[in-house]
Amino acid sequence: MKPVTFPVTRKPWTELRDAKLAERNTRIAEEWRIEFDPEPNNLMSLAHDCGLLTPRELMITDNYDATSLLAEIAKGTYTSLEVTTAFCKRSAIAQQALNCLTEIFYDAAIERAKWLDEQFQKTGKTVGPLHGLPICLKDSVNVAGYDSVVGIAAYSFQPEKENSVIVDLMLKLGAVFYVKTNVPQSMMVPDTDNNIFGTTRNPIHKEITASGSSGGLAALLKFRGSLLGIGTDVGGSIRVPAYSHGIYSIKPSSGRLPYHNMKGYLEPGAETVGVLCVNAPMAVSYRDCEMLMRVIAETEPWLYDPSCQYLPWIQPQPLNRNLSLGVIRFDGEVQTLPPISRALNEVCDKLEAAGHEIIELEFYKFQDISDNAVDFFTVDGGMFLKSQLDVTGEPWSTAVANGGMYPCEKKGISEFHAYSSVRAELQRAWLKYWEETGKKTKTGRPVDALLLPIQSFPARPDGFLIRSHFSRTWNLLDYPGIIFPATTVDMEKDDIDMPAPLNDMDEKAQSTWAKGVRERLQGFPIGLQLVGQRQMEPKLFQTMDVIAKVLGNVQ
Repeated sequence: MKPVTFPVTRKPWTELRDAKLAERNTRIAEEWRIEFDPEPNNLMSLAHDCGLLTPRELMITDNYDATSLLAEIAKGTYTSLEVTTAFCKRSAIAQQALNCLTEIFYDAAIERAKWLDEQFQKTGKTVGPLHGLPICLKDSVNVAGYDSVVGIAAYSFQPEKENSVIVDLMLKLGAVFYVKTNVPQSMMVPDTDNNIFGTTRNPIHKEITASGSSGGLAALLKFRGSLLGIGTDVGGSIRVPAYSHGIYSIKPSSGRLPYHNMKGYLEPGAETVGVLCVNAPMAVSYRDCEMLMRVIAETEPWLYDPSCQYLPWIQPQPLNRNLSLGVIRFDGEVQTLPPISRALNEVCDKLEAAGHEIIELEFYKFQDISDNAVDFFTVDGGMFLKSQLDVTGEPWSTAVANGGMYPCEKKGISEFHAYSSVRAELQRAWLKYWEETGKKTKTGRPVDALLLPIQSFPARPDGFLIRSHFSRTWNLLDYPGIIFPATTVDMEKDDIDMPAPLNDMDEKAQSTWAKGVRERLQGFPIGLQLVGQRQMEPKLFQTMDVIAKVLGNVQ
């Protein structure tokens, strides 16, 4: 059997880049063009300052999360058309300021919104629980009739023939799609930059990375050019960008959300084995993430997608007791910097004051897990990606070239099987480790969830790559993880020098916190990660509900 591949366009990559940029430029109407000063570090006020949005459009895009806005649409407060128009306009502002979009289909979104309004007028009912809500998509999510370039020039002007299954199901639920968002070349580096669309900017600070690989999605959501989006995660790709923008996300376990017919940087079929990439929501509130996962589960996605398991959304029984939470403070390589340590300490103190139990845990087998994940990520040596770049003569992007992962030696099937055996043993070891936490709790029950950073340092400068074991571990173990903002950098509390670095990677991380450098992070969001056991997302959200009530500042 011949290897399966993706259709490609055989032209010089620079010619394809110029044509894609020109195409994207024509999809923003002239009357939606703005003039602005790109020099300020923070562009969060631009939607208000530029004058494009009406007061009602600002109200729609400023004052709600997806859950509350859907309720207003269902009551008839807003039409689907005016909501869609508002977010199309605000996303157009975001694109001009942040370079966060790849594919733009406002005209189709407007027509879809009009149809939804007609159905509402005829029946007095919404089409479904996502009726009229504009949802943004990572570039790797296929929408029929539009490219999924995923940062590779050869995929330009090769419109997808079919939607990803998750798109079909959200359409069934009443969603509106209007934009796709930028990713890095390979989607395996933590900065959103590629040779076609360029670099996405973080709206909070121009010198701080938008992260990756769902960085375009995160920048758009932080700017409130959307309230809810779908990204992917195989090593931190939804969680790290959410952290870097002070918003919310969850990486579910595999089999929970549909993943069939997605576009990636590996050859077709590779996404079904090894460390499984998952679709994942990112939003302006964690309850939006829960809502989206629940309503998709109610469509019975296992009937439409071979990658989905039979996982009905079963709401847990009320807890009626205090939580026991395991806390991991050190990733084993990079010392946790002051703002993250303070965030974790403050959250733990508040939880203990409310009667909940905090159990200190080691980061069990972190190095073995990290090594095994890298083995899987590099199994093809980057050869398929390189073959797609060679079609157009495209070079490695700067981030990929500096990332240290590709190119490398290609592995054989026996080695892949060996990696899979190691992974199974690590997963089994962690099941035992979690069960044995019951020996440390007052009740004798294992901990309800784990509380830890997503990385040991605040959001870092663009192009400055630092490894973190707090993210990829949960992909290899296939555990779900929620990211939530907990505090912000406060120089009155966090202006602390670090002890001597432990190693080269630790020294690199500490350089981002050097005196004279760390001050620019004043006010920057700091988030934490809540991890649950495999495929127990409803229980994890229940645990998050309890924590949110204690903290009071989590949406």
